[in-house]
Amino acid sequence: MCASVKYNIRGPALIPRMKTKHRIYYITLFSIVLLGLIATGMFQFWPHSIESSNDWNVEKRSIRDVPVVRLPADSPIPERGDLSCRMHTCFDVYRCGFNPKNKIKVYIYALKKYVDDFGVSVSNAISREYNELLMAISDSDYYTDDINRACLFVPSIDVLNQNTLRIKETAQALAQLSRWDRGTNHLLFNMLPGGPPDYNTALDVPRDRALLAGGGFSTWTYRQGYDVSIPVYSPLSAEVDLPEKGPGPRQYFLLSSQVGLHPEYREDLEALQVKHGESVLVLDKCTNLSEGVLSVRKRCHKHQVFDYPQVLQEATFCVVLRGARLGQAVLSDVLQAGCVPVVIADSYILPFSEVLDWK
Repeated sequence: MCASVKYNIRGPALIPRMKTKHRIYYITLFSIVLLGLIATGMFQFWPHSIESSNDWNVEKRSIRDVPVVRLPADSPIPERGDLSCRMHTCFDVYRCGFNPKNKIKVYIYALKKYVDDFGVSVSNAISREYNELLMAISDSDYYTDDINRACLFVPSIDVLNQNTLRIKETAQALAQLSRWDRGTNHLLFNMLPGGPPDYNTALDVPRDRALLAGGGFSTWTYRQGYDVSIPVYSPLSAEVDLPEKGPGPRQYFLLSSQVGLHPEYREDLEALQVKHGESVLVLDKCTNLSEGVLSVRKRCHKHQVFDYPQVLQEATFCVVLRGARLGQAVLSDVLQAGCVPVVIADSYILPFSEVLDWK
């Protein structure tokens, strides 16, 4: 079956819509990203309001019919991310006053397939997560299909997961965007930055002045008042309907559920468990599951098996330790379960920290 590209009601959709719960997640994520940008200074220079647009293009076509753009090996590459960027130096506020009453509008570039000199695709197919994010934007009151009235520009180039990217070629594709202009007023979304062996805490794709909503910023890579720190999406909690848990004591005071922890971290946690007994629970991956049981949805302590992420609701506090990357999807699981996160990650910029008080 051939996937379709459509502008159905509002904006592009490459993959069938996901559950309402997933859509709410991405709509909320995008709304808070814009709130973060507003609070950190993007819109402090002019009055603004938000209004729905009734002008929508309706289009449906095969994904195989999207335009193919060939990127010669010597195509221009943007400068590396400018760490000195702030709203007053790298953001063009005058783009945001074209609409009546200075309404904030976001434009999504049409989907294109970028290939190199050998005809090899620059990136994998757009992910379901990024498709849902674009749908959330196009369904929102911020969306416009008029590029000349846009304040922000969002590429249909999926950079959520750096593991799937060809760094140089992705940067060249960004530079081909019609209004790129060194990335001014362009917003990129990335949840898994960096790669082995260094695992940098921000997207390695050269992006010049583009704003970055990123899921693993450190104090060294975060441009305060310009970038926005976002949580790393977790399909484990997004696909499970956890019941509401009322206030009151829970079975465990402290719980650790992450697998693949650094041995020293696990030794420290297990020492706490020995000291405090049953009030502390340290879980690990399961090695004794029956055939056909999804190990990703189970956690074990010795021979006792727990459902995940449901077990998080049995604890008052849940440990969130850094891994190879600073941002961890378990933080989303913990918050969804109503467990108080205990984040142990030096220099980590907590999600939406400029608009949310984590203390």
